[in-house]
Amino acid sequence: MTDERITHSACCMHAFGCFVFLSHRSARGVEFYPLDPAIDIDAQRGHPFDVILQKVPGSDGVKADWDERLRQYATAQPLARIVGLPDLVKRVTNRGTMLDVVHSLGVENVSAPRQIVLTPRDDAESISQIISDAGLKPPYLAKALICDGSEHSHSVAIIHDQGGIEALRQGRVSGIELPCVLQEYVNHGGCLFKVYVVGESVTSATRRSLPDLVVHSSSSSNHDYGDEGAVVVPRVSRFTQSASDDDEDDDGGGDGDGNEQQHVPPPDDAVLRDIGLRLHAKLGVDLFN
Repeated sequence: MTDERITHSACCMHAFGCFVFLSHRSARGVEFYPLDPAIDIDAQRGHPFDVILQKVPGSDGVKADWDERLRQYATAQPLARIVGLPDLVKRVTNRGTMLDVVHSLGVENVSAPRQIVLTPRDDAESISQIISDAGLKPPYLAKALICDGSEHSHSVAIIHDQGGIEALRQGRVSGIELPCVLQEYVNHGGCLFKVYVVGESVTSATRRSLPDLVVHSSSSSNHDYGDEGAVVVPRVSRFTQSASDDDEDDDGGGDGDGNEQQHVPPPDDAVLRDIGLRLHAKLGVDLFN
């Protein structure tokens, strides 16, 4: 970009997203314009755009029309960079397929938890067979199938036993309906390393996570599973960032349920960068974590 050129960037990220960008726009020839997802992009102020940053939740009534507008704009304006093309994002917002790419990375000691998709058509017998065929053992994690920003898209429950599976099948686990993903519970020291990929830039942050569980035991966690054999857990992204955050408050750390976060050494930055860039290349998505 030369000094004389003005780059027109558009934002459609609902309320806070647009204004954060607008308030921090650079004085180096970049202009940001908020977009209305209910209006054709080429009819909005600032067109033609060099870059479009966008995220509209799946629960929004204009989502389908907006995705089609993005597709049409990408075809009509091939030089425009659209961050989050619908057809690319769709793959990583479906938890049934988002982990498939991990198996093709070819990186030593990198794998994804085993999982299956349960549907409303599955009866109790067929679910038991599907779980057995996949080699899954309790405890499990149940997650909403689609992660699109809608009300329950981040709902997670720990399924403790067969009673929990039946509660899930009958729709008695709050926030989770079939179809859903049932995933093996992998102990990880109550700690996640969340990796953010923005184009060729890769960075990470340490986050609290769910506690380690004693597998195949009637006392498999500190949670009270009650009669249902399942418990809905808080959204992990809302946990405090790390143990040091709680030290200042002198609450002893942990995730609020008496489970202390272990001191898990972070992966090497070079390894995270390698994995992040491999995912970027295979997914074709410019902004993800």
